[in-house]
Amino acid sequence: MDTALMEKYMRVASLSIALYDYIITLPAEWRFYRSQYRNSRLCLACILFISIRYASVMVMVISNYGVFSTSFTQESCQRYYLVSPIFKVLQTMASHAILGVRTFNITRRSRRMGTILLVSFVVATGLEWFNNLYNRIPVVLDGNCTAGNPRETAWIYYVVVMLYDLGTLTVSTVYLIRHNAIDGRFSRLIKTMLYDGLGYFVALTAVNIFNVILYHSRDEGLQSSGASLGYVVTWIMSQRILIHLRVLDRKGTSTTLL
Repeated sequence: MDTALMEKYMRVASLSIALYDYIITLPAEWRFYRSQYRNSRLCLACILFISIRYASVMVMVISNYGVFSTSFTQESCQRYYLVSPIFKVLQTMASHAILGVRTFNITRRSRRMGTILLVSFVVATGLEWFNNLYNRIPVVLDGNCTAGNPRETAWIYYVVVMLYDLGTLTVSTVYLIRHNAIDGRFSRLIKTMLYDGLGYFVALTAVNIFNVILYHSRDEGLQSSGASLGYVVTWIMSQRILIHLRVLDRKGTSTTLL
């Protein structure tokens, strides 16, 4: 099969999954907004929910427009080609922030762990910005516009994401097990948090490894074919963490974990 056609099939599948998830989570989004209206202020969970949801919408729309459009010229692509990588990193930052804040609160807001998490966030996102913006060039092919970058370094972005995810998951898991040993009444909450964290890590790591493998392929048409899938998995798994915590909070099970 033509690799360009395969990429478009994968992107259509990703867009379909994203649209389906967006529709089925509209009631959850409405409940977030309604609770904020009652409290007359935006809580951190709602801000993070809006950030991951609409940074994801933007990166899905912009990146796929660049691939499916056939009207780009070299001049118009020059103005457009960095927009998708910028929103890609913004989505990743929102996802990292969700995991970082979640982990910080699980550690009961330990100042030492907070400093470590903040430094990790700054270092990881700094590397991601550099990797996605440095040495990029506008590539126009059959009217499509993409941001080309060397395959020797493109895969590093996914490794940085996996390392950050692994670090936050490890810390949060250790502290959750400690909480469970100290106070059994949070066992339901802890079980949900453990499952959410593990599910997030497994899903994101699988798609990131998939993208690393693709970027090591000699076929340039395959290298970015899994990017859209990565966007949608990051979106779904990140907002699921916030939705589940909100449900637990409404039932009186949650504490100040987010």
